[in-house]
Amino acid sequence: MDDIVVGTDELGVLLMGHARNAYWYGSVLSIQEARELAPYNNATSLPVVGGVLAGIIWAIENPHAGIIEPDQIPCKLILEIAAPYKGKRVGVYSDWTPLIDRGVLFEEDREKAGPWQFKNFRVS
Repeated sequence: MDDIVVGTDELGVLLMGHARNAYWYGSVLSIQEARELAPYNNATSLPVVGGVLAGIIWAIENPHAGIIEPDQIPCKLILEIAAPYKGKRVGVYSDWTPLIDRGVLFEEDREKAGPWQFKNFRVS
């Protein structure tokens, strides 16, 4: 409960392979912000629990929906409920590709013409 005294947790998604290389979108929550929202919690558990809480609220409000896929739940409602527990939303572009800094320690077989090919993600 008290072992983490400072720091942040970043939870998000990295979208790769488009014209601007890579884009990270997610949330950043500090341990101090997390404990202000919910004492005895941390910046890792709180964003996850926010999503779970939103799903539970939706299920209670829609008791006759039956078993459904996550894509069938209205995402705007879920994000609205979970937002207070997620921290600051951040979006950042990056010039990173899987070819950056490759082949430094040892020569690798890479697909230099297409940086986003699966072959460039494997380390063999």
